[in-house]
Amino acid sequence: MISLQNKVFFAALLAVLIFFSGSRAFVKNLIIKASFFLAPERESRQAGRESLTLLIKIRDLEKENLRLQKALGVNGKTRLIPANAVFGGGYLFSDILLINQGENAGIKIGDLVTYQNKVFIGRIAEVGADWSKAVLLGRSGDKITLRQDTPENIQSVPIEAVGLGGGEFQIEMPADTNLKIGDIFRSAENPEYIAGVVYKILFESGDQFKEISVVSPVSPVLLNEVDVISKNE
Repeated sequence: MISLQNKVFFAALLAVLIFFSGSRAFVKNLIIKASFFLAPERESRQAGRESLTLLIKIRDLEKENLRLQKALGVNGKTRLIPANAVFGGGYLFSDILLINQGENAGIKIGDLVTYQNKVFIGRIAEVGADWSKAVLLGRSGDKITLRQDTPENIQSVPIEAVGLGGGEFQIEMPADTNLKIGDIFRSAENPEYIAGVVYKILFESGDQFKEISVVSPVSPVLLNEVDVISKNE
């Protein structure tokens, strides 16, 4: 087993890594080399294993640090607040989502809820000190304006979609519209965010319109981590 002196050495290195991110590469290198230099020959194998365990813990700390850094801000006008989904997104609660962040984190009613800051999921409807309730996009009967995504970045015509529940929308488009399964629709109000993808097109010869079914690319049942986009005041 590694001596008390060695354990203190490793603990000190870990503390340096956490509080001085600029020296991460140097400290990681030092940990690996030190584990073989300080440990006796008969303990080198065990030391290597403990060093590996330590490096895994460091990796996990770095991932958590990156997640926390999101809260520093998307830009000068908005902040990105990470949160965990704690209830909702399934069965009778398919159109709401409860998260574990609220007023204490700076969340306000009307803030956008996104997945990885790319997919528009919904908006905050209620806020408590350490919790918030989001109404998911596509709630039954709700209307939202979407725009078809275009590779040429041409501004497409805004289209009104009606929510069917569970992150699903229905759209009517002219019969001559060039559309296929998998095409993307974005929020017209916030075009930087994806709102849904086409998964079904109903059309018969002679019809004037196509009936388009669009669904969120993120299943509300599987939501775990979300990001809240909150405006700075």
